[in-house]
Amino acid sequence: MIDLGLEPIDATLPPTTLHVDEIDLLAHLLDIDVLPVVLDTGPRFDALSGRDAVFRDAYGTLESAALIEGVGGGFKVHPDLAGQLRTLARPRAEIAVRRHGGGTIHRACLARDEDSADAGVLALRSGDTFTIQRVEGALSEPLGQALGSVEPLLFGAVNCPTADLTSALDQITAPQGAARPLTAVGVRAEEAAVLGPAFADCPEFTEIVGFAHVEGSPPVMHGPVTVFDTSAGRIVGTTSVATDGVKWTSLGPGTPGRLQQAIEALLAQLG
Repeated sequence: MIDLGLEPIDATLPPTTLHVDEIDLLAHLLDIDVLPVVLDTGPRFDALSGRDAVFRDAYGTLESAALIEGVGGGFKVHPDLAGQLRTLARPRAEIAVRRHGGGTIHRACLARDEDSADAGVLALRSGDTFTIQRVEGALSEPLGQALGSVEPLLFGAVNCPTADLTSALDQITAPQGAARPLTAVGVRAEEAAVLGPAFADCPEFTEIVGFAHVEGSPPVMHGPVTVFDTSAGRIVGTTSVATDGVKWTSLGPGTPGRLQQAIEALLAQLG
């Protein structure tokens, strides 16, 4: 299982760890054309011969794990796993997560069931390894757990036009003078003195966006929620659109409660 702080939950099929080769084979067996973009599972093979060689190995490992079985000359996928992959392929709505740090990207997708707003499938990807599991109830909790626990950075809340704040953050490259670009866009000096040096040393950050799917139309994006895990502590940012169409970003201390509230608000926007 990918260790992102996510605890297993009760389910008929426990959290399932799969290699990307096994994911490709399962999608092939289930006639799944595409999985969520955030999971980065696009075509990988230039020739059928290469794909078939990979599939032969994947057949063996999946059969050994009792996730597929031979039936009448073909193969049947474990029904729970098949249902989870189909939910990922055709979600009612989804939350896409990309966590950047150390030169790598950890990915996650929470796909809501077509028939229920309180149930779905959580897929985590780290390198070539996936963990897939059923989730029910408060869907914000497993996502928050997946991001782990980091002490919050303490400061007063900040609200700023998103374009201005983005421009200011792009100018911060070192702790010295890091407050100046923030005060220039209206951030109070007290908060800028805390936030500037923190943003100058931010080894990990996470972007969380939501997509509402409507048949026959492109998915509608909501968010983002952004989590900055600086060396000084966690910051959570949320984005909203004012009545005049201007995007505003709010920054606050990254407490577990604030992070969960931000994810819950994003889920609510998806309907």
